[in-house]
Amino acid sequence: MDKNQEQFGLASILKDLEEAVANASRMPLSTKVLVDGDTILNCVDRIYAALPDELKQAQKVLEHSDKLLESVEGQSKRIILEAREQAEQLTQETEIYRVATEQAQELLNKAESASIQLRHESIVYCDDVLQQLEDNIEKMLLSIRKNREDLRGFKYFELDEAE
Repeated sequence: MDKNQEQFGLASILKDLEEAVANASRMPLSTKVLVDGDTILNCVDRIYAALPDELKQAQKVLEHSDKLLESVEGQSKRIILEAREQAEQLTQETEIYRVATEQAQELLNKAESASIQLRHESIVYCDDVLQQLEDNIEKMLLSIRKNREDLRGFKYFELDEAE
């Protein structure tokens, strides 16, 4: 479900809550209303059902980042191993030993540099994805808190707390 669909889904639930309050029976000589508890609880259940998707998405991102880091480390080890193997092959020839040593060291340096770069890029990518996810969850929480505050502003809410 994309971000717009999630927002639409939550907006739809909040609209249902609003309609339940707007269409509720009014208490005579009072601004208080009587709402159908099942309707309100149904909307709350739907809100709870919408939240786990974000949490599941966060778990998937963490799993993906772990797999990505494992892959990067595997590639790094493979690159270093290949560089060492190449270095050993080059050093077997005595006449070009010095040249081979220099090339082998250069390959090792490049492999280590590539490994560091890959790790850095994967960590930055994972951090960016988690930041976006965190921002989305914070926006959803702010929206939910605001809607709860709005609900508490209705007179019937105060009646329940006074009893």
